[in-house]
Amino acid sequence: MGSVALPSRIMLDLGPRARAFGDATIARGASHGWDFLGNVPVPLRARVRDGVADQMTAQRLAGGETLRCCFPMGQGGVGPFDRLRLIRDIDDFPRMLVSAEHGNAFNRSFHTNYVEAGRFGACQPASAAPVFADCGLFDPKGWIGVFAVAPFVLLIDRQRLDGLPVPRRWADLADPIYRGQVVFGGWRREGDAHWSQVSKFFLLAMLRLLGQKGLTEIVANVPQLLHSAQMPRVAGTGMSPGGIYVLPWSLADICPRRTHTEVVWPEEGALAYPLWLTVQSAHQDRLGFLIDHFYGAALGRYLSANRYPALCPELAPDLPAGARMTWLGWDYLRHRSTADDIRQACRLFADAQAARRDTEIQRCA
Repeated sequence: MGSVALPSRIMLDLGPRARAFGDATIARGASHGWDFLGNVPVPLRARVRDGVADQMTAQRLAGGETLRCCFPMGQGGVGPFDRLRLIRDIDDFPRMLVSAEHGNAFNRSFHTNYVEAGRFGACQPASAAPVFADCGLFDPKGWIGVFAVAPFVLLIDRQRLDGLPVPRRWADLADPIYRGQVVFGGWRREGDAHWSQVSKFFLLAMLRLLGQKGLTEIVANVPQLLHSAQMPRVAGTGMSPGGIYVLPWSLADICPRRTHTEVVWPEEGALAYPLWLTVQSAHQDRLGFLIDHFYGAALGRYLSANRYPALCPELAPDLPAGARMTWLGWDYLRHRSTADDIRQACRLFADAQAARRDTEIQRCA
């Protein structure tokens, strides 16, 4: 794979329809009592929420029951997703959960008592394009269903690279020639020396793909982090802090300065970040119309047009020719040792940043 030159069709739709959503008798931040609790990445949130609302309206007009639904729009404060891991009883857990969080939504005892006991299901259609199936996006346990994916790719600022070769593989990011060039997702408060948020997904993916040595070499090449939404704004400008950005395809594709930048789909495969759902087995029939909606063609076309390729079996994947994906694996993410891997990956990054600060202090001295 190399440069991605598909014409952009991304539709920025940030204004949700004004309509009642959910049960007014349930507090907005409540974690329990919901038939449906959903969340997707911010650029998709308004349209996807409206789609759920339309499905609910049609269901009620057809004589169906009124479900208790919640789709937080990011108003701040502690929300229902923040409380999911505190739930111990299955009756308090949402009957259907839609999420874009890569962390585990279940605490360990809940997972053992209910998820592993078969009380949740993916409801995943049996077929999907090979690009999705081959990388393992189908949960082998059948607990988690993936309805779309956010592929992480490279946005290259050729001007900032200043004559260095354009990387084509994830492994290339470990090359010392890219010292001070690799920028991935994160942010920190103004004046803080340490990063408040770091993309653990990227760090863990590189540790899994390239091993400790490879990750150590990559983080040594990182000058700073940026929020992913900032990357397309600065790439190709004089404010660009690096020549290689790691970010979702949906954001890389909206960078307007294509005379100085290009999107590269790594040869090993874009990093697949799943948009997923799970449904309590006892409620799958009554929630079937929402399950069909999330795996269906109408939503799938919208997601794919916005560079979140859908796993809808009715749609051919809207991807660059020859594109591949790489995925961490559901069994790996659920394994107890993965928490240790995350801590190790974050520690390697923190050590690299500390070494960089020490070097800068010595230079100033």
